[in-house]
Amino acid sequence: MIQLTSLLRMRAAHTGNVQRASQLRHLHLSDQPLMLLALKQTGPAARPLAVMLGTDPHRPRLLLAPPSGSTAPMLSALADAVTAYIDACQRHREHLPATSNKPARWRYTDAPQILVPNPQTVQHLKDLGDDLRFRSVDESPGSRAVQRLGHWLTYLTDRADLPGSAALIPMTSFLGMHWVSGQSPQEDEDLATLLAWIDPPRHAASGRDAAHTAEDPATHRPAGPATDAAFDNDHLAPLFDAYARARRRALGLEQTRTLQELDRLLATYLQPTWDLMWQAYTLLQALPEAKGTARRWDHERTAFTDECTYLTQDGRPRPARDNAVAAAVRLACMEHAAAAFAAGRTAGDPFVRAELRTTGKAFGGPVTTIDPEHTLHGPSGRTQWRPRLTVFTSDPVLMEPGQLLACHTHPSARYKICEVTPGDGDTLVGLEITAGMGTMDRPNHAVLPDAGAFLVFTIAPAPYRMPEFPARDQTPWTHGGPPAGQPYHSDEDEGEEEQ
Repeated sequence: MIQLTSLLRMRAAHTGNVQRASQLRHLHLSDQPLMLLALKQTGPAARPLAVMLGTDPHRPRLLLAPPSGSTAPMLSALADAVTAYIDACQRHREHLPATSNKPARWRYTDAPQILVPNPQTVQHLKDLGDDLRFRSVDESPGSRAVQRLGHWLTYLTDRADLPGSAALIPMTSFLGMHWVSGQSPQEDEDLATLLAWIDPPRHAASGRDAAHTAEDPATHRPAGPATDAAFDNDHLAPLFDAYARARRRALGLEQTRTLQELDRLLATYLQPTWDLMWQAYTLLQALPEAKGTARRWDHERTAFTDECTYLTQDGRPRPARDNAVAAAVRLACMEHAAAAFAAGRTAGDPFVRAELRTTGKAFGGPVTTIDPEHTLHGPSGRTQWRPRLTVFTSDPVLMEPGQLLACHTHPSARYKICEVTPGDGDTLVGLEITAGMGTMDRPNHAVLPDAGAFLVFTIAPAPYRMPEFPARDQTPWTHGGPPAGQPYHSDEDEGEEEQ
């Protein structure tokens, strides 16, 4: 935990009120997201108990799995509901003209967004997707839809691992990006207490008091996917036993009555969390959206379009485990997404820049002098326009001359540290603009700051290029390539052999 976050958490604990950690919302929020709450049974990690979902805050739909026996009817209903929502995102498409490195193509104008209470629910959906996408398709109704549900759950949970993605968002993590409470990060994973800190009822003296009330064991209900032991012992276990007895004796009417009681019990259990989810959605929707959010949502729509195309043209389930090259590619994509998301937040949010200034990864101060006429001769002898400026800062400057920097006022410009002159508690930093200022013939004077302007400079993100990875036939067998001493067969050859 870095200094500013620690300070805000201590201040929240001292005052009893939540502290703002971000001025802008950096993730897209759909006008009609799919809210999804899940409960699982004690035992197998992926065996569901109930799911409450919907796009209307006043009309949630509860799907219930029997305590024992087949979960196929419930999973089939869940598959129909989720795929119907995903299909609705494919109604309209837009044409994208060709660019210098991409041909003309089309893209869906929308993409699915599913909101869940916490990261534990994301893991539950991942486990469920791993189980369902490998199920064989038979003649039973809904079996193909259930397999397709497994594919989409895998896609969505994979997207949830990418920083900046808005396809599947745990609400506690989303709230934690914008507010810091006075409780521990582990306690912040509880939606009820975190939201009590952020948006306490009017009668509460403070967010801390509201959180204490929210975690009262008599009324508190975890947001899932696991239920608490007291609820299991006092309420679920008797109904499960009654259902098992009725099933052994083939008492169909008694089974139906027990399932109805279980349905009412779980609807009552999940309704408070359902209401909290929409309360959190309203709070987040009211935050001003950062400029880079629309661009990241464009990337989300592109990924969704590509996945739909894959399903149409191929559709084979993703492997249970990535081979070495696929794992390396995935790791590289995650690192790039993390760097791009961090750079986007830094450029748009003064709270994030303030946090970086406490770690020495940024400094801020007024511009004291500027030399707009400074030039130098490049390697070819051509005169290059390189304006220089000096910034006075009281922040610790831990960077060396030659370091490339970015500034929030002109994200596309780049600045190089020429010299660092420490003073009595203050520092003068000489900078040279190296990119974004145009040329001698066509100068971009807008990039030149006014004397006295307060600017914050951060370390410029390094240019990204996807590393080159070997093809499968060039990968050693120890890392997922073809077996030693055996000829390599492509996926197409394997598919033909299977047929």
